[in-house]
Amino acid sequence: MTLHPLIEAEKRAGHSLKRTCELMKVSRTAFMPVAPARPAPVRRRMPN
Repeated sequence: MTLHPLIEAEKRAGHSLKRTCELMKVSRTAFMPVAPARPAPVRRRMPN
């Protein structure tokens, strides 16, 4: 069972995210959305 929809519903209802995660025995960091990865900067070779 995925807890994310339940935790999201509790959050929308105004309940504490911290307390909800404690009661569900999941970490808050596991619930937080993952930011999309940024591409690495392009390295250019210096001419000799």
